Amino acid sequence: MRSLTNFAPSTFEERGASVAFTTPVLAQTRVRKDSRDQLEVLIPNLSEGRGMYVVPWKSLPLAFPMTVHDRMLHELIAKAEGCSPETIRKAVMEAARCGLAGPQAVEAAEAALKDDDEQRLLINFQLIVEVLKAVGLESTEILRAGLASEQGQKLTRDLMLKAAHRLSLEPTELYGRIAELAVYMEPIGMASSPKPARLRRLMRDLGGFRDSMADWAADNVSEAAPIGVFCAEVAEHTLNHARNIMGQLDQAVSSFELLLRQWDGKGPLVRQSATRLSWLLDGWEFLMLLWADALTKGRHDQDMAVNEIFRVIPLLPRNETHADLALAAEKVQVSNRRTVRAYVDWRSGQLDVDLVMRIETIKSKAA
Repeated sequence: MRSLTNFAPSTFEERGASVAFTTPVLAQTRVRKDSRDQLEVLIPNLSEGRGMYVVPWKSLPLAFPMTVHDRMLHELIAKAEGCSPETIRKAVMEAARCGLAGPQAVEAAEAALKDDDEQRLLINFQLIVEVLKAVGLESTEILRAGLASEQGQKLTRDLMLKAAHRLSLEPTELYGRIAELAVYMEPIGMASSPKPARLRRLMRDLGGFRDSMADWAADNVSEAAPIGVFCAEVAEHTLNHARNIMGQLDQAVSSFELLLRQWDGKGPLVRQSATRLSWLLDGWEFLMLLWADALTKGRHDQDMAVNEIFRVIPLLPRNETHADLALAAEKVQVSNRRTVRAYVDWRSGQLDVDLVMRIETIKSKAA
């Protein structure tokens, strides 16, 4: 066991990536790699405790009762090569499509994957347009023909060959840089995009969560109010960092010709910023949906939801935020420990079926 203050991670990788388990005690726990490059899972606040349990990934099914969906998800993550937020999300989508978390989760996963495909096509087209614009070429003919059509693809190849020549780059080199940039920017999208990509939508929703939680805490006289204030503060810190990173990415892409010409120096910076943004927003979607669901219910359910959010809230790493934020979290927990509950009676090991169904319902709304 470690105190919450001491556990405040130094890096996002140490914090781990959240996993959308449906087993209540494991919901939104985090997975990371240990010093031997083996997966381990971090489980906070069992039995209203103040610490963090670290369990080897392979031992998780032996330590806790798990739903069938979670056993499959556990195996999929074990087979994956990494444990980044994007890697975990792919495993979650794959598990959800099997139907073990209910038909609504299947529909949500299919919709999310369809959105990913649309964003992939959109970002590729937008980047091609930016290349042509940077060298003074028009892209209207491609738009009229359609990027996916045979004529559109031929026009694209011809114009990109001209663009490569004007940029003094080999065509394969230009295509490689565009393809690499598209991978980084797919979950983020362009600032000028008619449809915000997933991480931009998450940032927008996080601002709404912060405002809603702060207003609720101000109007609430229960013991959960200080917890709500703290959750709103963490959301505010996270949002400020996300805006800074997003601004840097948008600025880099706005100077597109310079980005392409100096790719060896600027490309890794774009990759680092995109990866950092993904880590920064990891774990928030479920919490925002949980809170939105609680707002449709009574005050008691809202108090319980705030406690559940606090239990797994994504604390920023020490090098990303003020040093006293983790200390504030521990103070809130100490003063309210009788109201902070675990998801399940871990001593008996019995699953709370109602909570499993509730988590599955919230999971069905997530992307």
